[in-house]
Amino acid sequence: MATSRRKEPAGKQAREMPSPLEWAVGALSLALVLAVAGFILHDAFRNPASPPRITFEVDSIVRAGRGYLVEFRARNSGRSTAAGVEVEGELLGDSGTVETTQVTIGYVPARGTTSAGLFFSEDPRRYRLEIRPKGYDRP
Repeated sequence: MATSRRKEPAGKQAREMPSPLEWAVGALSLALVLAVAGFILHDAFRNPASPPRITFEVDSIVRAGRGYLVEFRARNSGRSTAAGVEVEGELLGDSGTVETTQVTIGYVPARGTTSAGLFFSEDPRRYRLEIRPKGYDRP
């Protein structure tokens, strides 16, 4: 029985092996992909999701038309994003509540911050200002 051999077309060379530089780039790429995957898995297991923990920090109080605007930052130190965050601002005087107002923040990312504002008709600098979260949705 005769064996047949394929003939290479004229001018076509045998397949070349990758150069050492190509091997090095491939190995580096693989190492980076594995490192990123390892970091993500390590972070996920070491720090499991926790509910949103939202705190507030007043940035400024400015005159706004006939009233006042309290600009603040909402900081979420939890590992879950909070959407539709309902925020209440209250001005407290010696005899109790002077004024209450609310705002809804679209979302506060996990371990992140966002800015918002509350409008008051009374000057917040004359009273004790309390800002607190009232509720949120899970995105």
